[in-house]
Amino acid sequence: MRVSFLSARGLRAVIWTSLFAAVSWQTAAHAVPPADHILVVIMENHSYDQVRTAPYTAGLIAANSVCSESYGVTHPSQPNYLALWSGGTQGVVNDACPPPGSPYVTANLGQACEAAGVSWRAYSEDLPSAGYTGCTAAGGLYVRKHAPWVNFSNLDHTRERPYTDLATDIANGTLPRLGFVVPNQCNNTHDCPVATGDTWLANNLPQMIEGVGPDGFVVLTWDEDNSASGNHILTVFAGSAVIAGADHTGHVDHYTVLRTICDALEIPAFGLAAGRLPIDDIWSASAGVPQPETSVGVRLGPVYPNPSTHGFRAHFSSPASAPVRAGIFDAAGRLVVPLSPRDGTLIEWDGNDGTGRQAGSGLYFLRLQSGSVRTETKVIVIE
Repeated sequence: MRVSFLSARGLRAVIWTSLFAAVSWQTAAHAVPPADHILVVIMENHSYDQVRTAPYTAGLIAANSVCSESYGVTHPSQPNYLALWSGGTQGVVNDACPPPGSPYVTANLGQACEAAGVSWRAYSEDLPSAGYTGCTAAGGLYVRKHAPWVNFSNLDHTRERPYTDLATDIANGTLPRLGFVVPNQCNNTHDCPVATGDTWLANNLPQMIEGVGPDGFVVLTWDEDNSASGNHILTVFAGSAVIAGADHTGHVDHYTVLRTICDALEIPAFGLAAGRLPIDDIWSASAGVPQPETSVGVRLGPVYPNPSTHGFRAHFSSPASAPVRAGIFDAAGRLVVPLSPRDGTLIEWDGNDGTGRQAGSGLYFLRLQSGSVRTETKVIVIE
C-alpha cells in the first residue's frame, strides 16, 4: 500500500528526522511489528467527516497515522463489534440482547489470546462489575451490545472489567497486551454530541498512549457511520510506533484492523480477518525493534499529554555518565528552546518558545542527547 503524508510540514519533518535522528522514521517496516501493548477504543455512529475536524481528534490525526478509507462492515452497531472481536458478525443483523445464537464458541480475540498465553482485558465504562451479563446498566449508559466478549463461552469472563480498572492497570504496570475500551453511551457520542466524545478522548486518550509505551499503540475507531456516508468511518493508529502524519489510503474495515491486531500480538488470524492483508505501511522503522542499552545511551519514555496545548512532560533514563542535554526543535530542525532535565529523570516544557511567547501549533521534536548518542520523539502542539 502507498503511504501519503497529510502535509508538506509533516513530510519535511520525516525527512529531517531521517537525517538527524538515531533511528530513521522516513520509511515504514514491511510488516506489522510486535506490540507490547494494544488498546482499542471504539466510538459510535458518526462518519469520517463528522468527527475528523473535532479539535482533539484533528490533532491526534496530525500527530499519528490515519486510515482515511476505513469502513464499518454493516449496520447496526452490534454486528460491527462482533466483526472486530471475532472476525465475523455471527449472523447477527440487529442489536438484540442477548444476540441470536449466543453464546458462541467460534474463534475470537479473547479465546485466541488465552490459547497463546497473551493477556487481555476489556474495559467498559459504567460496567457495574467484572463479568456482568446484563443487557444494560447505569440507566442505559452501559449496554451489552457494545461488549461482544460477553457473548462467547470460550473465554475467561473475569477479564471483562469496569473502565476504572484501566487507570489502575496503567499506574501499576499491569496493563495487558490487549485491551478493548468502550466508553459509555454519552461519551462514545451515541447519545451525545461529537464535542462530548472529543472532550472524553482529550481527557483519556493521552494516558492510554503513554501507557502502551514506545512499542505499543492505540487504535481509535468508530463502529459505523450515521447511515448517511456509505459507512465511512475514522480509524487512527496512535503512539510512538507509528509514523506521524501518515495516511494509509487502502480500503480498511473491521476485519483489516483485526488482522493487524493479530499480527502485532503474534497470534494466528481467524475468521474473515485471516483473508485480509494487515496495515503494514504506517509503522516507524524502530517499532518493535529491541535497542541494546549500550547503543541507545539515553531512553526516552512517552510524552504526556501529546497532542498538547500547554506543554508536556516526559521521563527518561540514561545509563551513561555523560550529562543529558535536551531541547525542543521545529520541523525544520531549528532549536526552539533548550530544556533542563529535572531530578535526572524528568523533562518538562511549558509550551514557551523561550521569549515569553507560546509556540504556535504544529509538529515539533523533543531531542535528548547523552555523549555522542541522541534520541527524539515527535510532539504535536494544538491551540
